[in-house]
Amino acid sequence: MKIATTIGDMYPYCSAPAEAVRCYEGTGFRYLDYNFYHAHEGDSPFMLDDDSCWRKQVRETREAADGCGFTFVQAHLPGYNPMGEADHPRCMRAMCRTAEACGILGIPAMVIHTSYSKQHRYPDDKEAYFEYNKKFLAPVLQVAERYGTTLCIENTSTGNMGVCYFPRTPAEMNDLVKFVGHPLLGCCWDTGHAVMEGKADQYADLQELGENLKALHIHDNSGQSDQHLPPYCGKLQLDRIVEALRDMKFAGFFTFEVDGFLNRFSSNPPVKKLPAEVRREGLSLLFKIGRFALESFGMFEE
Repeated sequence: MKIATTIGDMYPYCSAPAEAVRCYEGTGFRYLDYNFYHAHEGDSPFMLDDDSCWRKQVRETREAADGCGFTFVQAHLPGYNPMGEADHPRCMRAMCRTAEACGILGIPAMVIHTSYSKQHRYPDDKEAYFEYNKKFLAPVLQVAERYGTTLCIENTSTGNMGVCYFPRTPAEMNDLVKFVGHPLLGCCWDTGHAVMEGKADQYADLQELGENLKALHIHDNSGQSDQHLPPYCGKLQLDRIVEALRDMKFAGFFTFEVDGFLNRFSSNPPVKKLPAEVRREGLSLLFKIGRFALESFGMFEE
């Protein structure tokens, strides 16, 4: 299995995704996840009327990746929630543009957060939630169809969503995939969110997702908050994750989402954040952790 990580790790240090990509040189990583999470905000190129702006950013990012010998293998679409935010037409346009960017880059799997609000409470409003999200996902799936890209819904936790309905279990994720009924809709299993649900050993969860499992977000926490830490820093039983992936013959990437590691900034001068080079050393350590885990089960691939 090949190891990937999100370029969002380095966004706090960079002015553009292309610059962030170059930060991964020498860290061990060869495969990357394109983070579009904030592409629906402010003056993002994906929010501008001029179509050439976002295309230019994607082209420059691809050129940076090609120049460094990197391949984009996964992405996170914008964190836009139509039940809670305004300017729906422009935000959905940004969502579909990032999905198109994934197609242009040849990214096989893109992760999306389903929509949520207190209008649909957990667990009683499952049916209404499913109906709403089938409509929400439809235009993004139309873009996915043009490129053959898989769209992946993600699990969350009560600690993140509170009373709002949002899939927390493999059964709920499988049910939503079945309800939408689209061949390009699958699941991304977020290990940190599952830890927050009290699941340190997630072998059975991955097995239950079965063929719907198309992508991973690997990170850890103490079980109290969504810290996005490296494995071995919290409660996650990483060996059980790897065992499950081995037994399932999972064909995707071992993708980290550890943007909380060495990225917590002090609010008081003079130390606000670690230098970028120290953060890059953290990325090197993260790669070594992933390599160790996969090599322990004979699964590591260059």
